[in-house]
Amino acid sequence: MTLSHKFITLSVTALLLTACGGSKETENHGESADLSAIEQDTIAVTVDDTTKFKFDFAIANIPSPATSMQELGTWGVPYDNSILNNPKNTSKYTTEYQRSINLGVYNIDMAYAMTCDKGPDVLQYMKNILMLSDALGLKGAVDMMVGKRAESNLNSKDSLFKILDEIFVKSDSYLRTNERVYTAATVFAGSWLESLYLTCKISGQLTDPASIEKSHKHLWEQRLHLGNLINLLGDYKDKKECAELIKDLTPINDEIKAIKQPTEMTPDKFNSISSKIYALRNKLTSN
Repeated sequence: MTLSHKFITLSVTALLLTACGGSKETENHGESADLSAIEQDTIAVTVDDTTKFKFDFAIANIPSPATSMQELGTWGVPYDNSILNNPKNTSKYTTEYQRSINLGVYNIDMAYAMTCDKGPDVLQYMKNILMLSDALGLKGAVDMMVGKRAESNLNSKDSLFKILDEIFVKSDSYLRTNERVYTAATVFAGSWLESLYLTCKISGQLTDPASIEKSHKHLWEQRLHLGNLINLLGDYKDKKECAELIKDLTPINDEIKAIKQPTEMTPDKFNSISSKIYALRNKLTSN
């Protein structure tokens, strides 16, 4: 599938906020993202240093959700958009929290569709993502951070995903207030949850023992990343919806942590954890 100039540029904008992993490789193709515009933001810096550190630590130590989607594309399971969040649900998300969570969810769905070269679905998700970004007041900042850099990487999805990871790491200047970090944290939570949801869904269709083992190990590894996410969200537990999210995430984390080695992740344990992930994901996307 050949991606058009406009298609890639808009995809970069839409994917930016949730391509949040530890990758810090630098692409040398084209111009660097122009982050100077963000520095002109006149909003006073009020973000708590400890909260900011927790956010940076969480995204620096979790595998990129975008990279996880690329991995799923190699498992040989036929693409099925019925397991993704229906784009028609966008109009139901009217609160900041709902929009943030589902911006993360939709970004991962679009990344998966992009990995599988499903252009029509990518375009549909892109439209919804841009609508949510605009509603959250994020679209302008994302546009400024992208700059012209992506235009020199139009034909390489691998390069695109690496650029997305790197730009997110360098976008600290946008996170000036606790409310902005909270928005970013909930987008991040939505991305993490949808990435794991799709991993579990697709794993259920695998027949190759090696791939099944890999998917089980991936779920087991989430005990570290989920713990960091819960720790970050804990700074906002005074918010009702965040306290509820922590309450829903904690038993998932406890069940994963109870498994001491990846080899102990039996099918029954995998299915038990997966069912909790499905329930939470469906709860957050159906609101």
